[in-house]
Amino acid sequence: MSEKFLNELEYVSGSDAHSIWKDLNPGITTHVNSMDSMVELIDFFEFAISKNVIIEYDIERNIPIFSGDEPKTVAQRMFSDFTAKVPNIPAQDPLSNDDFVAYLMFKRGWAVLLHGTRLIFPEE
Repeated sequence: MSEKFLNELEYVSGSDAHSIWKDLNPGITTHVNSMDSMVELIDFFEFAISKNVIIEYDIERNIPIFSGDEPKTVAQRMFSDFTAKVPNIPAQDPLSNDDFVAYLMFKRGWAVLLHGTRLIFPEE
């Protein structure tokens, strides 16, 4: 899995969660388990945080968040609203659910730290 995640790190700058999800689940997604794919997305964010590529970001106050929490805790916090925002996700083929797609396309709360000198936000 880390090889897959390492490859995705190359393209994460400016990507929204929907683009990242699609990169992690290429091709036909009708046989993709919805919850497993979200676990993988959160695992990717944990990986990217641990590599100092993705950081938590407070969009309301317009500041990065350096909580000192473990990467897993931060990644889970970023997506903690998933079940509330997408309550009726199908077991398979999550892209068939408009709420799932909208959630990923408009999800914010992180930024990419590019070479330690610049923040890049998900596409808006």
